[in-house]
Amino acid sequence: MPTTNSSVSSSISDVPSGTGVAGLETALRWLAQQKTWDVQVPLPTTREFGDRYGISNASACRVLKKLDSEEVVWRRENGRYYVAESRRLFERRKPYACLLRKLQNWSRIYQGIMSGFSQEFGRNRAAILFVHNETLVRHADTEHPPLHAGPAAQREALAEFFRDHEDQFGGILFDDIWSDDVLEEFAGRLGNAVIVCRSTRLPGLSSVSVDFELSGVLAIGHLFARCYEEIWIAVPFRGAPPVDLMRAAACKAAVTLGRPIEEKNLCLVATPQDRAVFIQRLKETSRRIGVFCLEDNVAMILQRSLLEAGIACPQRVGIVSGMGTDIVTDRNITTLRIDYERIGREAAQILADRVLLTTTIPTTLMLGQTT
Repeated sequence: MPTTNSSVSSSISDVPSGTGVAGLETALRWLAQQKTWDVQVPLPTTREFGDRYGISNASACRVLKKLDSEEVVWRRENGRYYVAESRRLFERRKPYACLLRKLQNWSRIYQGIMSGFSQEFGRNRAAILFVHNETLVRHADTEHPPLHAGPAAQREALAEFFRDHEDQFGGILFDDIWSDDVLEEFAGRLGNAVIVCRSTRLPGLSSVSVDFELSGVLAIGHLFARCYEEIWIAVPFRGAPPVDLMRAAACKAAVTLGRPIEEKNLCLVATPQDRAVFIQRLKETSRRIGVFCLEDNVAMILQRSLLEAGIACPQRVGIVSGMGTDIVTDRNITTLRIDYERIGREAAQILADRVLLTTTIPTTLMLGQTT
């Protein structure tokens, strides 16, 4: 194993002698295999290599660039080359950047993710650089829908981040709200990065997501099993990828189970006015309705609204909540339980290991008094 003891000497004399470009390349590959070079010490300069192998500085530079592309050696941001193992040592010392929405009391999802993320890096003694832009998601209160930043605002925020923190981080954790289209514009600068709570189409970006298909089957299947005659999807707001993905998964599950959800039963419940219309529709039907609400805060509001309207829950209307935080479990609402701390831990591990990985976290159904 390579040593990290700074008292170990590594110099041009430790590089095997030889001649020409081929000799330098052979020597560097030999060094990489032997793992005896001090990982804290840069390799000799191109001038030193040029003198030792009888080649120009430019030729020595071309060899180093070639071997850097093959990950035999590593070029640090200061321009010096090191053995490949040095990269983990130096980047471990850099903080890991978290580009997230502003955390608020009702943002339990990202509180859970950050808890798992910080726990994992706390064990590895790695620092975290928390960077949030208040315009990413504006959510004044849970009675009204959040406002999500559009592509232009996201582009500006990401450009500002790279301008202020270039080469100062070992990896990036992205909030689900970041658009793939925007991230693709910065693909060459993302490096070691992971996005959470949704998948991604970008080939160089890792993701840790909820298993939405399983979630849809569990929620819709449970409501059918409780003999509700119709299933309505309560859509809390639009434009949030996890909500959109959960809605699509629920509709797919209903089709698979043989009882597709009618378009009129995809009900927007974002504002007090929307919810008043929703409750009035429930009053006017004599059928037993199973409601799959895609967000916890709104599920809690709907539970309260049913009580105020005198609609029996779960006898007439049942509710399953879709995001499974303690906001609903504490109120005994049936929910899909999602381990957000695990999402944070796995995202941290991906960044620490510098691997490219797409993974999903399974959900479980936690029964409450609303079904």
